[in-house]
Parts: sequence; C-alpha cells; structure tokens
Amino acid sequence: MYINQSLTFLEQVIIAVADRKREHVPFRQSKLTHVLKNSIGGNCNTVMIANIWGESAQLEETISTLRFGTRMMCVANEPLQNVHKQWYQRRVRGTEICLRISINK
Repeated sequence: MYINQSLTFLEQVIIAVADRKREHVPFRQSKLTHVLKNSIGGNCNTVMIANIWGESAQLEETISTLRFGTRMMCVANEPLQNVHKQWYQRRVRGTEICLRISINK
C-alpha cells in the first residue's frame, strides 16, 4: 500500500515539475519524493530506467510505465558543479602561501 501511495505522490511531483507555470511542487508528501527532491528537476543528472514486459497479460502495466517515462522526459534538469566559494578561496590562499614559502627557500 505504501509503495503505491509513494509512487502516486512521485507522479504528482513529476507532473508539477514538468509544468513550468506551476509555483509549488509537493516534494514533502512522501519520504520518496523528499529524498528525490534534488534528483527531480534539481541540480543533478538523472536517469530513469523503465522496465516493461512484452507479455499481453502485462499490457496495462507496460502502457502505464511508458506514460510515466514520457512524463519524465518533460522534466528539465540544469546540473551545475557544486563549488563552495569560501572553501575554494581558502584552498587557493593555502596554495599561494605554500608557493611563497617554497620560493623564499
């Protein structure tokens, strides 16, 4: 029951993220969507793998999975490199000090 509820909330989040006009995305509805917040429409490269079954008895599930994959294709991510400016500045200063010490020797 809980996995189906989480997947329903995940679908709602994906629909909200794909709709550019929507201001609120309900990430906090389930633990699954809250954990995947940065992966869905966030600052990450995300890959979705859709497992489908070619048997006619599973046709309804296969079509549902393909529709979900199509909605996922509408989600645009803009991954950026995470660089903390203060850490980078400290790192550069530390290297600069080491260079000065080795030049003065």
